Amino acid sequence: MRIISLIGCLLMPAMASAATLSDYQVIGSHNSYKRALPSSVLAFLQAEHPRLAQQINYSHIPLKQQLALGLRQLEIDVVNDPQGNQYDQIELAQRFHEQWFSEAELKALAKPGFKVMHIPHVDVMTDCISFADCLTTLVDWSQANPKHFPVLVTLNAKENQPDFISQKAPAPFTAESYAALDAEIRGILQDKLITPDAIRGEHNTLRDAVLHNGWPDIDALRGKFIFLFDASAHQRELYADDHPSLRGRSMFAAYPADKDEAAIMVLNEPARQQAEIRERVSQGFLVRTRADADFTATPQQMQEQFEYAQRSGAQFISTDFYPHSAQARHTGYQVQFADGDFVRANPLTK
Repeated sequence: MRIISLIGCLLMPAMASAATLSDYQVIGSHNSYKRALPSSVLAFLQAEHPRLAQQINYSHIPLKQQLALGLRQLEIDVVNDPQGNQYDQIELAQRFHEQWFSEAELKALAKPGFKVMHIPHVDVMTDCISFADCLTTLVDWSQANPKHFPVLVTLNAKENQPDFISQKAPAPFTAESYAALDAEIRGILQDKLITPDAIRGEHNTLRDAVLHNGWPDIDALRGKFIFLFDASAHQRELYADDHPSLRGRSMFAAYPADKDEAAIMVLNEPARQQAEIRERVSQGFLVRTRADADFTATPQQMQEQFEYAQRSGAQFISTDFYPHSAQARHTGYQVQFADGDFVRANPLTK
């Protein structure tokens, strides 16, 4: 099927004019680890929970392939499994008398630690079973491409599951959980991790550092990763507890602009939030937004949202419809910049 590129109408600024991370605009993927639903699960959801089926019927190529394609923003969801054995017997797999994982994958699922999945016991097919596996995949690719553009990795901590699942609820993320999560990121990424401490420098708060110093030159960040915790209000509060301005933390987090911890925002509605995104970018914050989020939208409606995202100046634009994704192949709609690339100079800050 011929792929029709539906792209924004903005003129492409010259990359030479961009100097710091905030001066670029990047396309990346949403729930980047996610593989396709088993056919039995999709059929069950379409019959019993059709809206949910519509919302989660998408998938992605492996993480390394996304990075090789040029995507420079990824998203990973984790569940907390401190004791192990909470996710080695997936409820829907058992209900349908199916085996979705290899023996090695089941052993990995049985071990204590952070697991990667979208919806516990429902949408669990993933490019990497454990969070450590995902991190190792990123590092391996980075070592093979040491001068790559910095990659933003958005992280969600999953603490709930659908009411139709009878297995015990996901373990909550506690102060100890966040310490372990930070340690895992730092331990695997090592010098490839850009931390809040590195950006804050001598300033009292992370917010002050971003507003007054901005972000480092892009060459200083090449070959590295930034982790952004896309957290609920409760999760943000706990993550900053005893870590003012995220001192000692491995991740930035999406705090409101008036908080000392503010540095990177998540503002996912570029049409409705256009003015706010432009204001935050002009102040010096980084912003992540979405080019598409509603699978009931027409290609024209998705194109319009992508154009709003570009005009907003948000530095990171997340999509499910990058070229070679299953969604792009199926619909003929794909998201990329005018020259076919995924990184360009930011039209708002150039």
